[in-house]
Amino acid sequence: MNAFNTLGLKLNIKDWDKTNQLPFYILNDFTIQKATINDISCLSLTPHEGLPNLTALKKQINVIKNVEDLPVFLNLDSISNFRKQNLLENKIAFILKDKMVYLPFMTTLITDEQCEENKKIEKLTLASQLLFIWILHQDTDKFYISEALETISVSNMTLTRAYRQLCATKLFEEHKDGRKIYLTTHFNKLDLFYKMKEYLQSPIQKQGYILKFNLSDDMVLSAESALSQYTFINPPKLKTYAIDKANSKQINLQKDYYSVEEQVELQIWNYNPLLFSRDKKNIDKISLIISSLGNTDERLEIEIEQLLESIFNKEGA
Repeated sequence: MNAFNTLGLKLNIKDWDKTNQLPFYILNDFTIQKATINDISCLSLTPHEGLPNLTALKKQINVIKNVEDLPVFLNLDSISNFRKQNLLENKIAFILKDKMVYLPFMTTLITDEQCEENKKIEKLTLASQLLFIWILHQDTDKFYISEALETISVSNMTLTRAYRQLCATKLFEEHKDGRKIYLTTHFNKLDLFYKMKEYLQSPIQKQGYILKFNLSDDMVLSAESALSQYTFINPPKLKTYAIDKANSKQINLQKDYYSVEEQVELQIWNYNPLLFSRDKKNIDKISLIISSLGNTDERLEIEIEQLLESIFNKEGA
């Protein structure tokens, strides 16, 4: 589908003679040209690489419009579903090749729902993954998004993006109860976990070794050291701990392992390992399992599968 042809739009682009009035950082991010769409004059912004974050993008557009007060649109070759939704929500005009045209200043939106960008499901963002883990811990079949804020400290906008990304997997459905939004799924939690597995990312940002005398109260048992408490895995001689990246700034990780008597392994997680913990002393089983995904130890994989079945079929998360 050629969106411009379908809409009967004609786009002409030429050089803009006012680029020298813009700050250098904007010219570093975009090629800016004068455009005419049918009889409407506007400015085309083609990013040199990725788009800046939303706050920076809005500020840059305002600076450009202060030089010449014309409608502005982004001229894009590709965009993720996540970023596309972000632009739509904030009424930022864009043209995605010939697949999608969003020009609110012309009241124009046309899209090919079968385009590659709409088919692609990415790895979950951190907020989406935290929301998913939160859902697995709930003893209900209706997951009210607003209630997740009590556990997951993110903005309403971030949480909105998170649940929409979960819906994009086609494993969840969105509903409304008055003004409250909730999700449902047709799958039991064990099946849901396995179907979502390909979208999950390890919470471990980096790992290394520290001396035992540098252990602190912020560090909790992780990996096989923690899994051995719930499975038949023997605890390893070298203990592994985890800590939130927010509390790791003063930690100097060592790359080399040389002494089980003097060292422990330390994982830096991108969220608090105790976020979903009930006793606030041990990492919750679900987060622990996700942090161990991708392990090539067949023995460990079997134990994890059995632990998952016990969580969702007997004990509860």
